[in-house]
Amino acid sequence: MPPQISTSLGKLQGAADDGCVVFRGVPFAQPPVGELRWRPPEPMQPWDSVRDATQFSASAMQRQLPGGIGDLIGIPAQTQSEDCLYLNVWTPACDDRKRPVMVWIHGGGNTVGSGTQPRIDGKHLAMTGDVVVVTLNYRLGVFGWMHAPILGAYGNEGLLDQTAALFWVRREIEAFGGDPGNVTVFGQSAGGFDIAHLMAMPAATGAFDKAIPMSGSLIPTITKVEARAVAEKFLLRFGGWDDPERMRRVDAGDILDYQVELTGGGFGGVRFGPVADGYSLGLDAEARIGAGIQTKGMPLLIGHTKDEFNLFNPSSTGTVVMSDNDLLAAATAPFGGMRAAEGVDRYQRSRDARGEPTDNTSVWNAIMTDSMFRIPAVKTAEAHGRHTESVWSYRFDYPSPAYEGKLGSCHSLDIPFIWGTYEAENMKQFCGDASPELESLSKTMMQTYLAFAKTGNPSNEHLPEWPTYNTEERPVMTLNHDCEIVNAPGDEERDFWASLAPRELSRVGG
Repeated sequence: MPPQISTSLGKLQGAADDGCVVFRGVPFAQPPVGELRWRPPEPMQPWDSVRDATQFSASAMQRQLPGGIGDLIGIPAQTQSEDCLYLNVWTPACDDRKRPVMVWIHGGGNTVGSGTQPRIDGKHLAMTGDVVVVTLNYRLGVFGWMHAPILGAYGNEGLLDQTAALFWVRREIEAFGGDPGNVTVFGQSAGGFDIAHLMAMPAATGAFDKAIPMSGSLIPTITKVEARAVAEKFLLRFGGWDDPERMRRVDAGDILDYQVELTGGGFGGVRFGPVADGYSLGLDAEARIGAGIQTKGMPLLIGHTKDEFNLFNPSSTGTVVMSDNDLLAAATAPFGGMRAAEGVDRYQRSRDARGEPTDNTSVWNAIMTDSMFRIPAVKTAEAHGRHTESVWSYRFDYPSPAYEGKLGSCHSLDIPFIWGTYEAENMKQFCGDASPELESLSKTMMQTYLAFAKTGNPSNEHLPEWPTYNTEERPVMTLNHDCEIVNAPGDEERDFWASLAPRELSRVGG
């Protein structure tokens, strides 16, 4: 008999999956189409008959990542539609056990990705940890992140979609065997960046109990000036200045084509993400988190991979050579023209003292890994730690065998180990062939995340003692075949970043 449950909106019929019960394509808001394009999500309307929940929904509007990155890390091309506000639930059973709930927000630079990628199959986590796992879609690119007051668009509709899904979990998850009072939100890259801003977003107050931003944390929000400049391009292109409502009638494919044109097919120079509109999201998320306005006492597990930026730099695989002049010129973006040479020198000397590679490509990758991922994570941990002791920091160190190991422990590599999908066919090049060592690493990662979801503390039998993060020792758990605590890793470089004035950081993501 196919599993069937009742929600406050109507009945759902799911499916059995290797001992797990899964409900796919569950709507959590009305389709954001027609008059609802570029509007905050509207509550889903009830239905009368039993709704089929055995098939995944379409993904949000997007184009596949250029080159082979999407295939390597597991973001395949999928069916797309503006009608994309659906989530998926994996549960061991639809009973009254009230299991911990884990809600995943996917990455992809807020322009690609979905809650239905093969690498985030929720049955492994659900059955291993006896938890309920939820994945979701949210609007991407210009559809979810265009600040256009003339259309009533905050520019944070993507964040509001995530918030709507989280409050759906609060209301409905008990029918799926979950505990609405024990919800952990976790997400990687853009998903991590978004979680950090949900922690500071008034509309998301009370939406979750614990947070795990992975390879994504607090970076400067997009300013209204920057966001409006992007919106103006779309309005001019499609006649929106003369007839704003025309923008809701333009074919979605044409809008996406123009987005691709602006970004060069990738992340480009146009950012899509949290906008400091002064209404739905304030001007200083770091200050709001630091004050504990809505997150005081909330357990936080935050970290990154050791070699994040290796995934994005063509020089990493030896296809492009980076000269001294190239490195110095590139360093003006994160460090400023006046201090670029000093910053490069600091990285070269510090890495040499630790016995790490000091070639130009390795130094540049380290600079950008810190710029985009490690230093923002440090700042987020510090801000939250001002009022909450329950903060833990990690670094994922296992290196990918892809490209003869040149990628190192790059962006997105931790995902299949946390989800137990490292053995999937499309993950073998990225993760390596199945082995007892990889099985053990995945078990460690899964148990760490499950322990945090259950208790608010990631400590477990697979790890050495893990102290909470503080600004004296700065303890970081390094996760690999052998796990250990390292105090203040890369502190010479962190100290240099602390001496810089705040600078705008760009965003990429998987």
